[in-house]
Amino acid sequence: MAQDMQAGNDREEARPDSHLAFAISLMEHLVVPTFVLDAEQKVVIWNRACERLTGIPSSEVVGTRNHWKAFYEESRPCLADLVAMSALEQMATLYAAADKPGEPSYGVHAENWCWMPRRGQHLYLAIDAGPVFDASGRLIAVIETLRDITEKHVAQIKVEEQASQLKAHFEEQQRETELARRILEHQVRSDLMAQAGVQYAVIPANNFSGDMVLAARSPAGRLYAILADATGHGLSAAVSVLPMVQEFYRLVDLSTPLAVMIESINFLLANSLPLGRFVAAAFVVLDEPAKQGKIWVGGVPNALMFDAEGKLARRFESSNLPLGISKASEIAGSIESFTWDRPSRLMLVSDGIVEACNTDGAAFGEARLIATLEGALSGETMVTALGQAMQRYLQGTVAHDDMSMLGIDCS
Repeated sequence: MAQDMQAGNDREEARPDSHLAFAISLMEHLVVPTFVLDAEQKVVIWNRACERLTGIPSSEVVGTRNHWKAFYEESRPCLADLVAMSALEQMATLYAAADKPGEPSYGVHAENWCWMPRRGQHLYLAIDAGPVFDASGRLIAVIETLRDITEKHVAQIKVEEQASQLKAHFEEQQRETELARRILEHQVRSDLMAQAGVQYAVIPANNFSGDMVLAARSPAGRLYAILADATGHGLSAAVSVLPMVQEFYRLVDLSTPLAVMIESINFLLANSLPLGRFVAAAFVVLDEPAKQGKIWVGGVPNALMFDAEGKLARRFESSNLPLGISKASEIAGSIESFTWDRPSRLMLVSDGIVEACNTDGAAFGEARLIATLEGALSGETMVTALGQAMQRYLQGTVAHDDMSMLGIDCS
């Protein structure tokens, strides 16, 4: 019996050593590079994964304070040293990235570029270090684990660089876009538009509109107006209509006959626009004292004329080719003349209006356009009525094309 009790006591005394041996063996075989410092900051464990990461065998560092040589060219504390020395305030200056430790007793995290002398290369390591205390709360060891995240970090740097470049390109594009917008806006004489007394609206589908509305009075008082719609939308479309602006003002100032104006602007566009680009347009000239007018429509939807009661009185068919397609002078041959006895109203729109689709994919169409304008309230301009109707019809959906409208009172 005495012998059995003695054997039991021997097993109890041997158990702590057995647990320690198991813990050390576990550390040695961890797949995560790990080393352990004692309270004196000497290496007690340098596992096999750490040997593979650093290229330094455990025999060179265990029992020494030379663990820093695996990561740096000059002597400096590692993260485990800072934990052992309670010097975590140095993390910010010693590491490329470091989390602010909330509870140091649970460990800290940092990241840094490290020079691996035996491997002859720099690695970006994610580092975690945590203290180990005995039952009385005394520090007995610090465990440090390492992860090579070089590829991830380099990829992140590239992503950040690309993001920075994209931001710079975007900001440059925004500056150029704003400059281009100001240049285009200054081409249209707002003072002449006001003197002309027309109502109009241009709603771009993009930053720039390929639609343009121009109006001005000749020295003799005749009203000239154009609604133009270039191929496509955006900046390229806006640039397509730009050549005709100054030419229009020049010809109005000369009181140019409508046929000559159309042929002159068509010739200009045919020689300046690249192949495949053209400008649909409608031209109007009014001699208000004589109650006479002329109109030419090429490529845009039919022009509409409403009588004093607001009912559709006449439709001017879009029977001509758009401008810029042909250099032939007979392009202005289909000019229509009209007169009015009582106040009437003309309405010109771009195809962005009649082709605008609602959430069901149904186009606004000419029939709905006419019904909207005939239903305009007394005292309400056709442009206001149509603009509000388009908002209701689209129900917040984005228009696929530029939309423009020009209302002219014949009074």
